[in-house]
Amino acid sequence: MNINYGMEIVRATEIAALTAARIQGLGNHDEILSETRHAINKTLNRLMINGFVVNDRFASRDEIFRLPQTLGKGGPDMDLMVVALEAHHAAADGRNNATSYTIISEKGTIQPIPNLHMYKIVVGQDVGEVIDINQSPAINVKRVARVLKKYTENVTVCILNRQRHKDLIQEVRTCGARIKLIEEGEISGCLAAINGQKADIYMGYGFAPEGTVVAAAIRCLGGYLEGKISYETDEDRAAAKAHGIDDFDKVFRVENLINSHKISFAATGVTDGEFLEGVRFTATGAVTNSFVARSETRTYRKMTTNHFFDYNPVF
Repeated sequence: MNINYGMEIVRATEIAALTAARIQGLGNHDEILSETRHAINKTLNRLMINGFVVNDRFASRDEIFRLPQTLGKGGPDMDLMVVALEAHHAAADGRNNATSYTIISEKGTIQPIPNLHMYKIVVGQDVGEVIDINQSPAINVKRVARVLKKYTENVTVCILNRQRHKDLIQEVRTCGARIKLIEEGEISGCLAAINGQKADIYMGYGFAPEGTVVAAAIRCLGGYLEGKISYETDEDRAAAKAHGIDDFDKVFRVENLINSHKISFAATGVTDGEFLEGVRFTATGAVTNSFVARSETRTYRKMTTNHFFDYNPVF
């Protein structure tokens, strides 16, 4: 796969982040999401690929700018997953953990997945496959503690602050582990667990498509993920079957979500988060903080980019 794809897609996440940051905190949730999707669409359309958009969680929302099914000027067939603005409510309200992500992979290697909730457990490569999603949260926390040679009380578990996680939070507290609650930004929380700097383990329900983004990051950085989709209705099960999923007890792992070792992953922070710092505007432009990784070589770059609008205006 073209080694330049990573730098191409990180330009798209930078433009998306700058666009979102410009209207950050103004309170319009739909506008900030639409504007960011429109901006990343224009940038990705410059790539010399025939990019097939996979797992667009907002594809059915008429009030939100729709990404086309294919992006690019033409060239090799590739899969694209575009999360123009994760945590768009947080960005619109001026809160933390909003980020832009893009993945590029060989055609047919990103698993199409229904827009349903998925329970996930994510850890870094130092922990590996000791977790088991079919075991209780307390057992998984203790297994992580054992591998990391930490007391259970020193293990940090990242969890989305949602009512549906009330019992999960209580069980983790009962076993004595530390908890980092985040309001939005599930992917950032998972990435924090993968690199182990702000959390040791991520647990909880989020959206299934976000699981493919996390799996792509693990392909590039190492780590381990297990996920199970939650099916509440016959419509949910029908949606799964439409995506080729007929085992409703299936445990999804990285290889089930990203079936390739040739991918590039890019992210740019919009607001300060668990994984990246947000956009900072200056008198002459802005500063962005990004991350770009390539799975074939396990190389990654953390980038601080100065944008000078007087010379090359973004807006």
